[in-house]
Amino acid sequence: MDEHATTPGRMIVALAPPVMLAGVSAGMAFPILPSVGMRVGLPVAFIGLVLAANRIVRVLVSPSVGSLIDRFGGRRAMIAGLLLQAAGMIAFVFGVTTAYPGTFFLVGRVLHGMGGAGVFIAAQALALHGGGPTHAGRVAGAVRAAIQLGVPIGLVSAGFLADLSNEVVTFAAGAAGVALSAITTFALVPDLRVQAAPRTPVVRALREMANARLAALGALGFASAFAGSGVVLTTVALLVHVERLSAFGLPERATSSVLMGWLVVTEAAAMPWLGRLGDKKDVHAEVALAGLLFTIPGLVVLAFAVRVPTVALGMGILGVGVAGMGPSLLALLGRIVPPERRGLGIGALQVASDIGGALGPLAGSALFAGSLATPYLVAAAVNALLLPFGWSLVRRTR
Repeated sequence: MDEHATTPGRMIVALAPPVMLAGVSAGMAFPILPSVGMRVGLPVAFIGLVLAANRIVRVLVSPSVGSLIDRFGGRRAMIAGLLLQAAGMIAFVFGVTTAYPGTFFLVGRVLHGMGGAGVFIAAQALALHGGGPTHAGRVAGAVRAAIQLGVPIGLVSAGFLADLSNEVVTFAAGAAGVALSAITTFALVPDLRVQAAPRTPVVRALREMANARLAALGALGFASAFAGSGVVLTTVALLVHVERLSAFGLPERATSSVLMGWLVVTEAAAMPWLGRLGDKKDVHAEVALAGLLFTIPGLVVLAFAVRVPTVALGMGILGVGVAGMGPSLLALLGRIVPPERRGLGIGALQVASDIGGALGPLAGSALFAGSLATPYLVAAAVNALLLPFGWSLVRRTR
C-alpha cells in the first residue's frame, strides 16, 4: 500500500461523518433505554448491565477486531461495524414493540459494542494509513474529535425525537442513519491496506508487540478515559445537584448538559489543532505528556469548585489535557507498531481506554458519597502517578 495514495483532507472528509454517526447511534440508547426499562419493570441492575454491555464487549473483542482489520482492511471493517450498529438499533425497536424488551435491549447493546469496535478501530487505522508519517496527528485528531462529538449529539437528538414522536421512530431513524453511513463509507472511504502480517494467534501477537513504549501509550490512554469520560462525566450531574448550580438560569439537568457539552466541545475543538502541532514540530510524545499534566490541575479545580464559572474552568483545562493525549497517542502508535499490525495495536490501546472509561464511573459514583472533592482528587492522583509513563514515552521516542 502507498500511504500517500490519498490526501489528509480527503481522509478527514471520508472518515469523520460515519464515525460521528456511529457515536450518535451509541449515544441514542442512554436517554431512552433506562426510561423504557423502568416503565416495563426491568430490574435496575439489569438496566445497568444493558447500558454497560457495549463497553464490556469492546474490551473483550477489540484486539481480535484489530487483528481482523489488519488482515481484511479497515474499509470492510467500518462497513461491517456500521451495519452491526444498524442491526442493534433494529433490536431496540423490537425491544420496544415486543414482550421481550430485556432480551432485545441486551442483544442490541452487544451488537453495538461489536459494531463500535469495528468502526472506531478501523477509522483510526485508516487515519494512520492515510495521514502517513507527516499528517497522522492531523487526521487522527479529526477522527478522534468526531468520535467525541457523536455520543453527546446522540444523547440530545434521542431525547428530542422521543419527545416529538416515540421510541420506535427514534430508533428506526438511528438505524436508517447508520445504514446510510455504511453506504457513504463504501463510496468515499479508500481501501487502504498493507501487506498482511503472518497469521498469528492474537495473544501471541500482542506478546511479540509488547514493549515499554506501548505500555506507556496504554497507561496514558487509560488516564485520559478514566478522568474525562469516566469520573467527570459521571459525577458532574451530582455536583450540580449538590451545589445547586445553574448556568444561565437553566434548571439542574440542563445545567449538567451544558457543562458536559462544554467539556466535549473543548476536547473536540482542541484535538485537530494539537494533532497538527505534534505533526509540525514532531513532538507528539511531548504533547501527550503535556496533556496528562493538564488533566491534573483541571481535576483539582473541579474538586473545589462551588460556582459554575469555576466548574467550567476546570472542565476546560481537563478538556485540553484529554485532547492533547488523543491524537498524539494514536500518531505515536503508528510509528511504534509496524503498519501490518496497526489494527491490533489500536485494538489494544482501545482496551486500555475502555477499561479506564468503565472504572471511572464506578470510582466516581462510589467516591462521591464520601465527599464532593474526593473523586476528582483521586483521579488527579491516579494521573499524577502515571506521569512517569509519559516521561518515559518522551525519553524513548527522542
